[in-house]
Amino acid sequence: MVELTENDKAEALAALERVGGWAVESIGCRDFGLPSLGPRLDAIIDEIEGGRGVALIRGVPIGGLALGDIERLFWGLATHLGYPEAQDATGKRLHHVRAQQTVADRDQARQLFAGSNLRAYQTNIELGFHGDGSDALFFLCVRQGKTGGATRISSATSAFNDLLAQDPTLVAALRIPVAFDTRGETGPDRPYQVAPVFALEDGQLSMLYKRGYIELAQRLPGAPPLTPQQIAAMDALDQLIGSEKNCFSFDLAPGDILIANNYNVLHARTAFEDWPAPAPGRLMLRIWSTLRRNRRKLPPSYRTSREFAEAQRRRELLGDPA
Repeated sequence: MVELTENDKAEALAALERVGGWAVESIGCRDFGLPSLGPRLDAIIDEIEGGRGVALIRGVPIGGLALGDIERLFWGLATHLGYPEAQDATGKRLHHVRAQQTVADRDQARQLFAGSNLRAYQTNIELGFHGDGSDALFFLCVRQGKTGGATRISSATSAFNDLLAQDPTLVAALRIPVAFDTRGETGPDRPYQVAPVFALEDGQLSMLYKRGYIELAQRLPGAPPLTPQQIAAMDALDQLIGSEKNCFSFDLAPGDILIANNYNVLHARTAFEDWPAPAPGRLMLRIWSTLRRNRRKLPPSYRTSREFAEAQRRRELLGDPA
């Protein structure tokens, strides 16, 4: 946890003033100079890749700022740790995570997801454990909902080790590629992608897991069917991911930035209720980022995936070893 000092806050607001009015995605690390805070932010990289895999910055001074300035402040801070990447087919690199549609329960949500490309994060339902895209996920809490919406994080590495100890054949089953529904992000001719849940490269474990999208892909023509052993393995994995041993729950407060490694930390969210209109609802800002340094080599199966293709392209541009 990194608590911003009064000097940190003043330095961040001064940097924000320098880029006032700029288009958010045009702001680079050098534009958002942070002489004292910048090195502390850079040090977080070693916690994200090679450490706990997760960090929390508290006290970002968003109070009284217009949303556009909050976006610039979040973006500017994030550029000191990485390169924000496109999150969807439109190339947008900063997303608003809010309930665009309120659903009553999971049954209604399943019907909506099966008949559209609506994403789970665009609703108020509980989100199961999953990873996002690029090396690291950044969430800035702008507003909390009325109730619920707790953040949950879990160690994919610990869950893997527990599953290996429980039954190595289940680990082997999850190293066989499965289909993921890409929710329209890879075009009408490629409605799903195929990748293993667990992948090993240079002795490092990476995990790509979104059970809801794995199950939705089963309705798509041509998707490889799940085997009984793969289903049993995911059932066992879900139990381990959500166990008290591996999982930690907390509330993000306005001004908190959560940063998590997308290869070995999974995150989830409990269902939430928004404030009645016309009050503004729960809002998180999200960035997917390729780390500025200390980057792992990606498994071949992930390099063309929707989640990590941008991170792979960035590695090639930066001259990382093939």
